[in-house]
Amino acid sequence: MIKSYFLSLVFCWLSFFAFGQVTIKGKVTNVDNGDPIPFANVVVRGTTLGTTTDFEGNYTLALRSFADSLQVSYLGYISQTKAIEKSPAVTINFQLVPSTFNLSEVVFSAGENPAFEILRKTVKAKNNFDKRNLNAYESDNYTKIELALNEVEGDFKEINQVKKILGVLDSIKQLTNDEGKKILPIFFSESYSKFYYRTDPILKKEVILNSKLTGVGITDGTTVAQITGSVFQEYNFYRNWLTILEKEFVSPIADGWRTFYDYDLLDSVLVGGDSCYMLKVYPLREQDLAFSGLIWIKKENYSLKQVDLAIAESANLNFVETIKIQQELVPTENGFQLPAKTRVLIKIGKLTDNSVGLLAKFYNSSSDFVINQPHPPNFYLKAVELSQDFDQGEEVFWQEVRPEPLTSEELVSRQMVDTLARLPVVRFYSEGIKFLSTGFLPVGNLDLGPWTGLANYNDIEGFRLGAGLRTNLKFSKSVVLTGYLAYGFGDQQFKYFASATKILDKNRWTTIQVNTQKEIDQVGLEIENLQLNSVFLAATRFGTLNNAYYSTHYRFIAQREVFRGFNLTGGMSWKHFDPTFPFSYEDQNTGKLKSDFDLANINLGFRYGRDEIFVINDNQRISMGQVKWPIFDFRFSQGLDRLGGEIQYQRYQMSVYHKLNLGLLGVSRYELRTGMVRGVVPFPLLENHIGNETFFYTTAAFNQMNIAEFASDRFLSLKYGHSFEGFGFNQIPLIKKLKWRAVGNANLLWGSVSDKNLFVVPEFDENGTQIPAFGFLDPSKPYVELGYGIENIFKFFRVDFFHRITYLDNPGARPFGVKVSAQVIL
Repeated sequence: MIKSYFLSLVFCWLSFFAFGQVTIKGKVTNVDNGDPIPFANVVVRGTTLGTTTDFEGNYTLALRSFADSLQVSYLGYISQTKAIEKSPAVTINFQLVPSTFNLSEVVFSAGENPAFEILRKTVKAKNNFDKRNLNAYESDNYTKIELALNEVEGDFKEINQVKKILGVLDSIKQLTNDEGKKILPIFFSESYSKFYYRTDPILKKEVILNSKLTGVGITDGTTVAQITGSVFQEYNFYRNWLTILEKEFVSPIADGWRTFYDYDLLDSVLVGGDSCYMLKVYPLREQDLAFSGLIWIKKENYSLKQVDLAIAESANLNFVETIKIQQELVPTENGFQLPAKTRVLIKIGKLTDNSVGLLAKFYNSSSDFVINQPHPPNFYLKAVELSQDFDQGEEVFWQEVRPEPLTSEELVSRQMVDTLARLPVVRFYSEGIKFLSTGFLPVGNLDLGPWTGLANYNDIEGFRLGAGLRTNLKFSKSVVLTGYLAYGFGDQQFKYFASATKILDKNRWTTIQVNTQKEIDQVGLEIENLQLNSVFLAATRFGTLNNAYYSTHYRFIAQREVFRGFNLTGGMSWKHFDPTFPFSYEDQNTGKLKSDFDLANINLGFRYGRDEIFVINDNQRISMGQVKWPIFDFRFSQGLDRLGGEIQYQRYQMSVYHKLNLGLLGVSRYELRTGMVRGVVPFPLLENHIGNETFFYTTAAFNQMNIAEFASDRFLSLKYGHSFEGFGFNQIPLIKKLKWRAVGNANLLWGSVSDKNLFVVPEFDENGTQIPAFGFLDPSKPYVELGYGIENIFKFFRVDFFHRITYLDNPGARPFGVKVSAQVIL
């Protein structure tokens, strides 16, 4: 009897406890677009009991007794409260409404800001957690990218086909931006990859295991797949400066944090079992490239737990209205931290009232970390590569690798992109944009173009018409044929170019090429040397041609990537030089004067960029630029007096290009070049330094030097440019509002010509003094020009003022000049 009573009492007590405990779970999202809101505070109203949402906006909260209501709050959103149903298991989802977020006014009170001591300890402890101190790490990565036209309004909205699309969008509330305005999805991709990182030397590699994408104007997914992986989506807040969109942003925990930021200690919160300080960060100057938002720092060891940061529209950036980064970090077994999940939102504003903006969303999730097991350096030979099993994957595969299922909004967005990609009007616009940007129009197996070579006019050719083509990936995956044909109605001559390239190995990029060309060229402004400066090259081909000559080329070129970043080239070339201007030189073999000559050259060279990243674009290899280290380029040519050549000589050239991020002071770029010509050669074979007599600024030339003013057989040059990125100007009220930026330039040239090349042609003046064949530099006096200017005028224009410091007595010397240019920069 007593035993039965006791068991009944226990049963009642357990029942009361079980039914008295309440488990609440749910998700917190943005009401306008359905995006999850991580790190939001979820609190039982009237108590201190609560939790925070995870990176996907989910939360779980266990209560030992029933409560009245639940409140969710987060910076930048209007708080919301909902009643709790009386049930052991409750699901409560919140859709928060964004609010206007303005930086609070900084108020200084007596005593030190309590956040400062936390920051000092955090900065001091950075090396204990920075992933760059690992020997190596690798991870499985899932990356998702969405692109959409933002704020679809104006003339674009009035296109009939677009009206139909927007009619569908009107019924889909989810396809909106943070402000509730309609967006038009144009790209959606998912990638699954294996990412590898090694510290000494610093090497990265990503193997794209699978990638599934759809987009307007996307014809070959394998090309785009290489730049939608995680190698281009890396954000390390333990670095002092983060590179985003090729701009340098200062971290809230940078060594010089007091120079850029102020902080508020908001609360102490429990995040995933870790007790953390929650701090609000403010940029001290609204136009600095600095963040505002929230960071969470663990009390235990002063490491970063998570960040939710944004760049305000007031920052000195063009076109970019918002950059927002959310990141969650996890510790490895030895304490160093790696980003587990990162979400980035970039909003590009409208260029005009009748255009559209761009909304870009990036999501990356990393898992299955392996640390301190570096691979041999040759393993990282190719920075980005596609797996041999790459097949875009079935939906079952993507369901297995996604950290979270696609939301209903994302499913609608992906379906809309598929629909748009098939519309004729959308395909017309997308193909037109590609044609203007690349210069080529795809037609079946061929690409027609480039459009820049269709027409031209100059004083020798008169009106010139031309047309060209090249084969694409549909023609062959290893053979590229290229050519063009042009005709000048003034000189009544055809010009042509024909090339055949065989790709032998795409992993260790290896190619062989043969080509032939007949063109009109200019001494010191050769097409072959100015291909990377296409705008300046095009400008020099119009109007009056200087020291023009007809050239006929035959070339054989081979290249191979020997190891990561090191590319070796070699080959032979033959060239016939036929001048259109008065020219003669003394043949060293016969002693006779000649005006034309034939060259036969053996060519060798290498290029080394330690951290230069390349991607394969169909049958082309494209550099994505260097990250930290300089790029070295060396070229050697041996001229032969046999095998069809007439002149024996050697030419050596070495150049170093480097981009330096100087933090607060801005960005510097310099190019250091040196070269030497050994042997007796006519002046077209010397280094004819490039001058610029146009009104347009270019980094390819000395901007106050006249064309053909100087030539050398030994030289050293330095071209240095610096953009202050708003430094200094951000302190001047009116200029700060205009977002102008100061720039500076310094171009120096040392050179000389040996006597054997200085008097190539025996000409004398009336006094019997021998006349030099061309302008030359005094070895003891460099050519110097200094410049300063303003960029970002009306967001596009740049004006430079140049002063020529030396050689002012030369005929036609210009001591001062103003150069203008247009550029699209952020």
